Amino acid sequence: MPLLGRFARSLLRSAARPGPAPRGIVSGPPQHPLGTAESVVGLLAMFVTCLGPAAWVLSHLEDYKKRE
Repeated sequence: MPLLGRFARSLLRSAARPGPAPRGIVSGPPQHPLGTAESVVGLLAMFVTCLGPAAWVLSHLEDYKKRE
């Protein structure tokens, strides 16, 4: 029983003790605003990454139907 009690105390102690303060989060305007080209490249990369595989599967749907 003492082992179980020590285990429970260690769990409660770590949950009650706050962790380190988050660093690197800055509220306010960006120090270096993104340009139009950077925004377009980022959005294009996300578009291709998310919708590219789905478009490829849909365009090859007939090939998948022919396989048995």
